Amino acid sequence: MPATQNTVYVRDPARFDMTGRKLSDTITPTGGDISHGTVARMHRYALRHLADAGFDVSTWACEVYTMDGDLPPSERTYAVEFTSTKGGKLSICGIHTSNGHPFLHMEVAASLG
Repeated sequence: MPATQNTVYVRDPARFDMTGRKLSDTITPTGGDISHGTVARMHRYALRHLADAGFDVSTWACEVYTMDGDLPPSERTYAVEFTSTKGGKLSICGIHTSNGHPFLHMEVAASLG
């Protein structure tokens, strides 16, 4: 099984063009890490849900990340993204935690690319 990467991002302040139209959001890595235990629980949780849906991604590269770096860990929403050697991706987004245990808030999203 490949090593699981983890990244904590924070959303940058909203930006607007000269006409007042909002520009796309940008995110910046904070340099912080998600705890080893949380990464392991998120990874197992995502593997189990994808296996239940018929996907075997156990040999794919994995990244656990959050874009809520400005929030305490217990209030963050996490995503787990698996990437095949050919570039295909499967992600589970919107994972919350309750007393350290993950629960799914959103559905499985597939991205082929």
